[in-house]
Amino acid sequence: MVLRSIVESDISGKPDAATATFGLGDTWYEIDLTPEERKKLEEALKPYLKAGRKAGKAASETKAVPETTPEERDEIRAWGKKNGYEFAERGRIPKKIMKAYDEAHGIDRSK
Repeated sequence: MVLRSIVESDISGKPDAATATFGLGDTWYEIDLTPEERKKLEEALKPYLKAGRKAGKAASETKAVPETTPEERDEIRAWGKKNGYEFAERGRIPKKIMKAYDEAHGIDRSK
């Protein structure tokens, strides 16, 4: 049996989207965008990226957004709903749900 996952844009609802991650201030964001929407985002940010500089990472800094695939995020969302967690259909998966999922499945994302 083959399972296929279709990622839809959080902006337009169109298929064939991929997750883009970006930060502003101390907050990281995740959004699913089509290639065209991602290009628009990159164009909008271009003047700021050109004038800005990459921030260095502190030695003790941990990654704010864990590495997950769209399929894994779908599994986490399904697991969360099955286990009584309430959260939005789209956007970032709350940290408490990620932590509970990881603990239930023996996953250590601190590496």
